[in-house]
Formats: sequence, structure tokens, C-alpha cells
Amino acid sequence: MQTGVVLAGLAGLVYFTKRGFWDTAIGRVRGDAATSAPGTADQLAAANRPTQAQIGMNVGGIADWATQWPFVDLFKTSREWIPQREGADWGKGEPLQLTSEGWVASLAPGQYAETVMMIDTPHYPSGKYTLLYEGEGKITLRNAAIASETPGKMVVDVKADGAGVFLQIRETNPSNPIRNIRFIMPGFEQTYKTQPFHPLFLERLSKFQALRFMDWGGTNNSKVVNWADRTTLTSARQSNNGVALEHMIQLANTLKIDPWFTIPAKASDDYVRQFAKMVRDRLDPSLTIHIEYSNEIWNTIFEQFGYALEQGKARNLGAGDDYLGALRFYSERSVQVFKIVQEVFGSSADRRIVRVLAGQAGNPWTGEQILGWKDAYKQADAYAIAPYFDGADLDGNGTSDLNDPKAADKVLSMTPDQAIDNILQEIPNEIKQTLDKNYAIATTKFGLPLYAYEGGPHLTAYQFPEDKVERITALFTEVNRHPRMREVYRQYLNQWKQSGGGLFNQFVDVAKPSKWGFWGAMEYQNQDLKQAPKYQGLIDFIDANPPR
Repeated sequence: MQTGVVLAGLAGLVYFTKRGFWDTAIGRVRGDAATSAPGTADQLAAANRPTQAQIGMNVGGIADWATQWPFVDLFKTSREWIPQREGADWGKGEPLQLTSEGWVASLAPGQYAETVMMIDTPHYPSGKYTLLYEGEGKITLRNAAIASETPGKMVVDVKADGAGVFLQIRETNPSNPIRNIRFIMPGFEQTYKTQPFHPLFLERLSKFQALRFMDWGGTNNSKVVNWADRTTLTSARQSNNGVALEHMIQLANTLKIDPWFTIPAKASDDYVRQFAKMVRDRLDPSLTIHIEYSNEIWNTIFEQFGYALEQGKARNLGAGDDYLGALRFYSERSVQVFKIVQEVFGSSADRRIVRVLAGQAGNPWTGEQILGWKDAYKQADAYAIAPYFDGADLDGNGTSDLNDPKAADKVLSMTPDQAIDNILQEIPNEIKQTLDKNYAIATTKFGLPLYAYEGGPHLTAYQFPEDKVERITALFTEVNRHPRMREVYRQYLNQWKQSGGGLFNQFVDVAKPSKWGFWGAMEYQNQDLKQAPKYQGLIDFIDANPPR
């Protein structure tokens, strides 16, 4: 596990993994949570009613190396321009001159710009792609053959073998620069403008009941402050500053699935207001809108935690306890964001908006502080956690699991079946305890339903001794691909339901396995679903628990 230095006010050292789920069994660091109920009468009455367990999905981030292709225009997923210089090492050219939308404005003698698409995965469709552009200049391609060319258009033969397609701008007219590049997958030349999403991407999201846009919005470590900073439909690409809100709204409208938006940590009040106006005006009014301020501000690995820490210290919110001050800032700013959104929506806010506060699953104390600070729970509609599973205690003292570097030899001695047996042991014990503790805070104490903003397997290999990483990655890959993972999901989600959980968002829909984690319900977009047991398990639960 990766160790994190604890900030002022936390007792001793704690451990966390990449997605922030604490892998010690400390549960809390400040004593047991109170169970008295300060909620309003209506909230407490609601707390005694069963919550409908539903399944949502975190939509995977946009990248040139991703194994998912949400857009039929693959240039939207391309890498940020790489500055190149004739005769220099790759990527070592001087900085490029770009337009405000991210297109190459001009090139110095000997300079050129390059970008990458479709790299590191052989699963993209091969065939004839259509490259369209405006402006004047010279475009060349590597790992693709130009079949025909006319001004502003090329037909390109692509063999999707994982080597990627490299697009270079070798010349551009500063008075009429090359811009609005599109790289259209075969068969979508006539429809990409009105329907930007690949039909298989739509199909495999269609049964989920919410779409969380945290990664699509580039929420973690976001630099966005003002509305003008955001990605738009005319931006060069959608991969380096979050996806345009217009695309998020269109996806939700197309699928008729409730969106879950995460507001950047540094976003100004005007940004929040403009965001809310666009959602109000463009989203199907029958859909419910989940609003969350940033993502995992409690988690010290993200820049938004540092921002909250600074803001909390500046306001002396923790009275010397800086970590507590960060949590309290998150609570206050969340309420401010909620109020702006409510003002924009006016009388329809109560019907259309779900205001979400979030905390750390393995440390329910964070939720107690966030919800209780200045009665923030009265301005919220749900409390959310990320109850990942990572295996039962291996050494009997509550500090070791499948992610523990100290247990590397013990983990490597396991077969995939034994590792799954260990996870199945965790679900009715450690996972149940985590869920029950958080339910006691969210629902019994504060009268809010318990949601999961993320969840699924939390198995990572990068933190193990270097000589063991490759073998543990291979083991964890087999575990995630094992047919019994479908049964793991059945028990995991049924436990979520039995513990009173409401909306549960899987993290994520599509991602390839690596030492950094095995997050995807599918490994690539067109995977045979018979070979995707996690996805099967999610759909099994949806089918067994239809909306009431």
C-alpha cells in the first residue's frame, strides 16, 4: 500500500491506496461516531424508508491511449500537441504557438506539431478513416496510408494494431491555419455532426441509471477557475482539460440517463452559475441532476485537497487542525455551490437537483465532520462514499489485505480462486462493517440516503516490491477476469442493498488492466461481454432490481 503522511490533527500514520480507500481497519481516527439524530423530522422519516438500490457508472476519462472510443471522431481523443523540431529528439521542440482553441497558429522554420491517436490497443476498428480539416498547410501521417486526398479531406487506410496513428502538421498558413481537424471512424462520415457518440459506447451504457462525469470533466487536479477556461465544442480536442459540458448533456439526453456532475474545486461562482444555466436549459427536464463539488477532497493525493487545505487554513476553519479545516472548507463550499445551482433552477430545483456531499468510506468520521459542519446536511440530499473491496484481513490483526506490500509473498502464493475466496470473505465482514458505519452516519444520524460515488475492486500492484510487481499484476489480472468475479459482484452489490445503500456508481466502465489498477467493468470497448464478468455482475443486479 502507498503510505501517506498524516496532517495535523490525525492520530499517527495511516495508509491509503491510489483511489483513496483506506486499507487499514481503523474505521475512525477520532473515536466512535455518535448515533444521535439531529436530522429534521422529514429527513428522519425518510431515513426509515427503504432506499432503492440502483447502479450508475463512472464514465472513463478521454485519452489517446484509452481502450474506449466514445466519439466517432477520434481526433477528440488525441494527445495534446507535441512540439517537434527537425533533427531534435522526439518531443524536444520549442513551445508551439496555439490559438485560443488549441490549434497550431504558426510554425517556425524546421518546427512541426504532432499528435497521437489510437495507441497501445489493437481493438479499434481498422478500415478507411476520413480526415477532414479547414485551413491551409501540410498534414502527414505515420502508421496510416493516405488512399486519396483533396483540399480539406483525406481518406486514410488504418490498421489498428496498437502502434497508434501519428498526425503531423508540417506546414500551416498563419493567415488561414489548419484547424477543425476531424478523424472519423469508418461508416460515420454522414452522422458524426449530429450523433458524435459511437453506437457501441451508447449500447453498453444504456442500462445504467446514472452517469458520473468526474473523469470526463477532468475533475481531479483541475486548473479550471473561470467559465472561459473550460473545454468547448470548438476546442481542438476533449482529452486534456475535460470534456465539454455540451457533450455530457447530449450523452445524458441521448440515453435518458441521470447525469452526475462534479464541479472543479477552484471554479468561480460565475462558473457554477453558467454551468447550472447550461444544464437547466439543455438537459432533458425529465432527468434528475446530481451535483457534487469536486472529487475526494479528503484525499491527500489530489491537488484539490491542497486547495481545500489552503482555504481552510486561511479561514482558520480547523482552529489549528488543518485536515479538519480542509473538510470544513469542502463542506462550506459545497453548500455555496448548491445554493447557486438552486438559484439558477428556481422552483424546479427541488424536483430536479440531488445535492451530494461525499466523504471517505474507511473513515466515517470524515462524513460526520462534513455533514455536521454548520448543519450542511440540511442543504444536501445524499451522502456518498467509495466502498471499494480489496480483500479480507490476511494476518488477523486488521492491517493487511491483498494490497499490502508486506504481504507480497502471501499474495503470490495464492491462486486466483483463493484470492476470490478472500474477497468473498471480506464482503460480509469488513465491507459490511464499512457500509453499516457509513449508513449510521448518513441515514441514522443525518437523515440522508447513502450513495456510492465510486466502487468496485481496488487491487493495485504498483506499490509492491519492484521484483514482485509483474507477477502480482498478472495475478490481479486473472482475478479480475475470473468468471467468479460475477459472483463477487452479486454478493458485493447485494450487501450494498442489504446495508441500505441507494445509488451505486461503478468505477469505471472501460479501462485496460495494469499495475495501477483493474478499474474497468470492461477492458476495451468491444470486448465480448461473456469475457467481462464485472460488467455481467452489474447487469445481473440491474435486471434483478428494476426501478420501482
